[in-house]
Amino acid sequence: MVNFIDKIIDFIFSKDTRKYVLLTFIIGFFLRILVALRNEFSADEMVYTPLSINFIASGKLQNFNQDALWFFLTDLFSKIFSWNILGVKFSVILFGSLSILLIYLIGKEIFNEKIALIANIIFTFSSFQLIQMKAMMDIPMSFFSLLALYFLILNLKTNKNKFFFLVWVSLGIAIMMKQIALLFIPAFVIFYLYYNKKNYNSYKIKPLITAAVIGILLISPILVHNYLLYKDKKILDMQFARFTRISLEPYKSIENTLQTFSLSSLFLPSENRQAGIIRGLNVFYTFEPLLVLILALLGLVFVFREKNKFVWLLILSFLFPFLFLAGTSLLSNHFVFGSFFISLLASFFIVKIEEKIPGKYKKIFLCSIIILIIIFSLIKYHQYSKGFFGKNELGKLIDFKNKNIEENSLVIVDSRIYRGRIVFMFHDRHYLESNYFPNLMQEMDSFQGETATLPIYYIEAVTDDSGWGTVASQPEFNKTSEDIADYFKQNSRLEETIYDIKGEKHFNVYKTNTLIKQSALNYVDSSHVWFFYPVGYGERGTNFDDYTTYNAFDSLLNKTARFVFYLEVLIVFLLSFYLIYLFFKDKTII
Repeated sequence: MVNFIDKIIDFIFSKDTRKYVLLTFIIGFFLRILVALRNEFSADEMVYTPLSINFIASGKLQNFNQDALWFFLTDLFSKIFSWNILGVKFSVILFGSLSILLIYLIGKEIFNEKIALIANIIFTFSSFQLIQMKAMMDIPMSFFSLLALYFLILNLKTNKNKFFFLVWVSLGIAIMMKQIALLFIPAFVIFYLYYNKKNYNSYKIKPLITAAVIGILLISPILVHNYLLYKDKKILDMQFARFTRISLEPYKSIENTLQTFSLSSLFLPSENRQAGIIRGLNVFYTFEPLLVLILALLGLVFVFREKNKFVWLLILSFLFPFLFLAGTSLLSNHFVFGSFFISLLASFFIVKIEEKIPGKYKKIFLCSIIILIIIFSLIKYHQYSKGFFGKNELGKLIDFKNKNIEENSLVIVDSRIYRGRIVFMFHDRHYLESNYFPNLMQEMDSFQGETATLPIYYIEAVTDDSGWGTVASQPEFNKTSEDIADYFKQNSRLEETIYDIKGEKHFNVYKTNTLIKQSALNYVDSSHVWFFYPVGYGERGTNFDDYTTYNAFDSLLNKTARFVFYLEVLIVFLLSFYLIYLFFKDKTII
């Protein structure tokens, strides 16, 4: 114990740059918790997050839309931290913070410690990263994709097989987080062939066969799910249907989102919209400070003067995902991986300029530019969120519910609140959207059983529109919802007012007690459906994409895929600990 404390003290007072990286990691971790709690939830978050409810118990290998690993981890962390903002966003906080260590390690291997450290600081305070602290898969996917990139660098530098193996394991995990990670494969393969041909006069194709086997094994849960699902029900999951154009019928209601890649969309403007490549670049302009972008662009120009082969790995690893996404899916969260490359390039240019400055002014320049970047990044984030402290309105309402709304109560929720938000906040209560409330009261006499006095809570959308964004164009719907709100205002007492992050009223909570037949709660619970599934998935075998196996081979295939998937959950944590181990290992990992 004494030796351990001595080592810590020696580390703190040493010249080891890793102590500064560790400091940025701690700052970045708590900063990411703060902004995750405060950030307003997007519509997509409220699509995916409710689908993680009871995902582990569902036994599913795949969600209809996305790969399963993020849903499993979100459900797991929500059980550890309870169902709240911290729980559903912890995977994003964790892997976003670990990326702070990762960018330092990559920067050190490609460039040097000084560039790595500055990139680490820029990335820690990246406004794009902070804004994207959302309950979604993109940041965990980016982390494991870039971890694969790091292992590829180590493999090519050391020629150690263990790092080659870890490249494809990490990338397989990334794909199981989100299939966008597939777009890193061509970059890795091209650079791998180029590097070996340049240095050993051999492409070394044989190991790539091993890589393919590892990759197929790791994504086998996706492949097995689709094979068995198609064999049983002649349908595929949405992503397979999207790109094969097979069995699109189940997804007709969201077919406008099922766009395949288009070169014309990428390079040509259409329908009063700019070309995809311009819109993709505009994402970075929107979410990153202009100063950082200018420094990164200048870094991109000057980096080609370096006789550094790994620069091409960086460029290719950005280019393939960026071009594909710009030609098919221009959601801002998809591009969050780009801030990693922006931070490295900006840092490269800063150090190159610093090298040309007279000695006594070097530290002044570096301190000044780093402080400016931090300030501009935090200002950019502040423009988005209007602050750093506090909790958004959904988190506040969940806290109120957990403390005050009894489990056996009936919760009527204003239908002007986006359905995904309703599920997110009240899935563990007997909730009913307000537009079903009149039907409930009309059918009350038909329900069986005894009558009991139950507490009823009504949740009003004070803003008239909480998450839909379309209520203003539906005056009749708004009027009906307002009439129900007036009924509860007149027959209930106001229990609580929930304010949003801007300090404006967002929800009102009313309470009353009413005689209701207990069996009516079964009717209430039967309305709990969200995005193709009953909330919490219900019993196994009841979902539209649950399949049945009819022979021993298919049963074995299913069990094997399930084993691989659970193994991948373990690998997620092993890789995370291994990254920390590499960080604390000898200064030069190689």
